Amino acid sequence: MRYKIIFLTLFFTSYTLCSQELKFENLPYKKNIKENILNGEVFSESKVKSQNLNKEQSLKFSIAGLHPKSCTYALKTLSLYEEYSHFLHFVKESHYDEQKKEINFVLSHMLLPYDMRLNFKLPRITAPGVYPFTFDIGILKDLHGKIYVSDHAGRCLFYSNAQWAGPDTGIPNLIFELFSQALSKLSMEILFRISSSLRH
Repeated sequence: MRYKIIFLTLFFTSYTLCSQELKFENLPYKKNIKENILNGEVFSESKVKSQNLNKEQSLKFSIAGLHPKSCTYALKTLSLYEEYSHFLHFVKESHYDEQKKEINFVLSHMLLPYDMRLNFKLPRITAPGVYPFTFDIGILKDLHGKIYVSDHAGRCLFYSNAQWAGPDTGIPNLIFELFSQALSKLSMEILFRISSSLRH
């Protein structure tokens, strides 16, 4: 249970859709980072700290990317969660229960200690909006954050942030940071590339 709910929680999970919207100029990043995002780069940042004599850990995470196509175009592919095993090489199985709005992934990657199963609830994201998410079980219990999807000059902005504090996971802070940052960034880059090239 150690690594399995880190990177996808920061990009995909959601329970409810809100009507708020995040504009590109309001992204909480410095000017040079925003310029890089405008130029097509994906930016992710993860900060993990230990407290109380290493008995507790905390995580602050964010990721942002600007899809080259419109949200209408991009989400036609990105909402097909059951196809992710064909999109991401480290997702070996991908299933979606439409009625329960539940995703089931089996993950396998060199950074993972073993193959892991990931289950979380997520409605099909087919339109811009703000999607709050939280985890009620697992080593990241009470993790919460938001996924923002909005149109920007004919492109589609994806931004997510997440915060968590709880008992020490047993994962060293640096490894926790590198893992959550690297795999989430890789996921967004691959999904953007695939969803930009597929014809609808």
